[in-house]
Amino acid sequence: MKSSVITILACLIVALWFGCGGNEGGAGNIGIGSRVPTFSLKSTDGQTVTSSSLEGSIVVLNFWATWCGPCLKEIPDLKQVAAKSGVKVVGIALDEDGLKAVKPFVDRQGVNYTVLLGDQDLFQRFHGYGIPYTLVLDRSQRVVKIYRGPTTKELLENDLSAIGLGV
Repeated sequence: MKSSVITILACLIVALWFGCGGNEGGAGNIGIGSRVPTFSLKSTDGQTVTSSSLEGSIVVLNFWATWCGPCLKEIPDLKQVAAKSGVKVVGIALDEDGLKAVKPFVDRQGVNYTVLLGDQDLFQRFHGYGIPYTLVLDRSQRVVKIYRGPTTKELLENDLSAIGLGV
């Protein structure tokens, strides 16, 4: 009896950890080789960026927030990756206060890559459940690497080299 209860609890924890969701826009299906869900988001400079506008580019897509300590530690590495030619780094900020919180932060930090304003609905469509959350995408917007937690410049450069982009 006790082992059955433990098994049931373990299954519930695993289900909660990995989340649940339907298939709309790829939700629940983000994995190596899958295409990312479509999106259209405003950047901190007021421009609209769509997922289709990123096609043809190798992209490092990073979900983060200004209040997330591990996310903040990644910013210098992401800035260095963004400074290399041939890759687009795109941050999607999940702050509830949106532009009001994100724009001054991005300006203070000297972020040299595009930062978009996202929300929890979009994050769930990307099968996100914790930040930082980073996806490396090939030119056709297919996922080649997933980082659930912090990543580094060295790891990203290895991934980019593996898909034919020497950085």
